[in-house]
Amino acid sequence: MFQPVRIALIGAGNRACTVYAPLWDNLREWLRPVAVCDPIQAHADTYADRLDVTAFYSVRDLVKAQVAEVALIVAPVELHHPLACFLMEHGLHVHSETSMCSLLAQADEMVATARNHNVVLRIGENFFRFPFDRIAKKIAESGFLGPIHRLTCFHDHTGYHNNSRWIKFFAAYPESVQAISHTMPVTPHYEMAHRFHTSETFHAHFFFFPGNRLVIDAAANIKGLLGRYPRPGYTEIDGARGAINRTASDQSSPQRDWSSAAEVRYCSDQALGVKAIADQVYPIEHISEGGNWTSSRVDLPIGRIEYTNPYRMHHIPPGYNPRDYYGAAIMDHLVDFAKAVRGAASSEYTDEDARMAMVMHVACRESAMRGGIPLKLPLLGELQSEVEMRSALQAKYGIDPMDVEGMIDVSAPRP
Repeated sequence: MFQPVRIALIGAGNRACTVYAPLWDNLREWLRPVAVCDPIQAHADTYADRLDVTAFYSVRDLVKAQVAEVALIVAPVELHHPLACFLMEHGLHVHSETSMCSLLAQADEMVATARNHNVVLRIGENFFRFPFDRIAKKIAESGFLGPIHRLTCFHDHTGYHNNSRWIKFFAAYPESVQAISHTMPVTPHYEMAHRFHTSETFHAHFFFFPGNRLVIDAAANIKGLLGRYPRPGYTEIDGARGAINRTASDQSSPQRDWSSAAEVRYCSDQALGVKAIADQVYPIEHISEGGNWTSSRVDLPIGRIEYTNPYRMHHIPPGYNPRDYYGAAIMDHLVDFAKAVRGAASSEYTDEDARMAMVMHVACRESAMRGGIPLKLPLLGELQSEVEMRSALQAKYGIDPMDVEGMIDVSAPRP
């Protein structure tokens, strides 16, 4: 019988309270919250009262109390590294929200700290756990389309999340990276209370994987603001005999339901002998029951290919209305973490995978800064983009971002 893991929740801001809080009743079999920690006392008290657990206002006091085995960090990304390292140094297993951190040097230190203290470090990546990625992976593995050598993704995300998706799709790490960027002025506007924009940057990332496999990942305004193409954009996965295609299905509105339609396109023997236009099209179905994504499937000539979601929200609180698969994806990575801590299963996405997603992110930043030159991986030598990022963070907080003891006392509340 699985012994639920006692978990301390670090951060009681908007995401912790709106995304994670409604999930805990559904996770009792694997995880049991025992504490909440946030430097803003009102936030900590409110969240702790909601879960009927103890509130702490300092991670120093939390580790002294020794009430938890593990910690979940849901805080601004600049604080992921110091909080994770401090908690791991005190013997806690750590699960952190994405992105992993701000600097590659921080990612290296996080992984090293986990090894040195014999604890589990995981990053809560959810994008490759979404329905399209799950079913696309199974379709590719079926061999129906022949070998997959190219994947194009336009206006979905780019950056850390998508890097993780490509690692999981190809089950490999890229050998080299190339990137360009372009920034243009836009009419000043607010995306959210803490996100004010006067410019917009387009990124085009190229990842070269072993076996002559290529990912082209490009986007600018991924939230669909200013009339831009809405998420999840357009994705095409190219096989030798056909493709998997997904496109945003509601292109008139930038609402965040990320609605899309996907299908498998295949060339019959007859089509191959004429114009090679895909003459067989098979829609991918997304099945939902009672507000829960249950499965994704497609019926092909070789049979039905299906991914069944193992995590359902049996307790859905009033007012909770995200995309029907979003909670399941987060439950998935939380359970993965709990099982890794107990030694019950190997993780689907390890700390080394998380570090590689960070390597890809930094390499793209560095390549774009150098005019789009290709960069071989692993990255070697001093990186100018890392130097500039570290200087910017130090200027922002007045503390070296590599200073764990200094940074854990930083409070970075958001509106």
